[in-house]
Amino acid sequence: MHDSRLIFNEDERIANLVKERMPNFLGWNGHYRAVGYELRGRLGGGVVYTQHSGANIVVATVLEAPLTRGFLRSIFFYPFCQLECRRMTALVENLKSQRLIEHVGFRLEGRMREAAFDNDVLVYGLLKREARKWLPVNA
Repeated sequence: MHDSRLIFNEDERIANLVKERMPNFLGWNGHYRAVGYELRGRLGGGVVYTQHSGANIVVATVLEAPLTRGFLRSIFFYPFCQLECRRMTALVENLKSQRLIEHVGFRLEGRMREAAFDNDVLVYGLLKREARKWLPVNA
C-alpha cells in the first residue's frame, strides 16, 4: 500500500469503525485491543481482539483497502507472539470476509444459525502452527 501506515494504541477509533460495519458482532462485551491501518490519511480497516481466554482470542475484522503482508503480519503477531495464544477465532457474517479469512488460513469450524439478526454467523479458527507464514521465524 502506498502512503499507508499501521495504527496501534488507538483502540477506540479502530473499534468504532469495526462496530459501525459489524453491528451484529457478538464479542463487544469487556476489554478489547485493536490494530488498524490508514491509507492516504483515511482509516482503511482494522482488527479488534476480544474475549482473550489465554489459549484463544476472538477477532472482528473490517478491511476496506488492499492489504500488505506487513499488515497481515501485525494482525497475527499480537495474539500469537505477544499474548501467546494457541488459536484465533473469527466470527463471519458475509461472503467477502469469508473469502479473506480463508485466504489467510482460517478454517471453517461451524455455523451459528440465526445468530445475527439477518443471517447466520460462521465460526472460523486459525491455530498458531497454521499461521507460521505470517509470523517471525523464531515465533
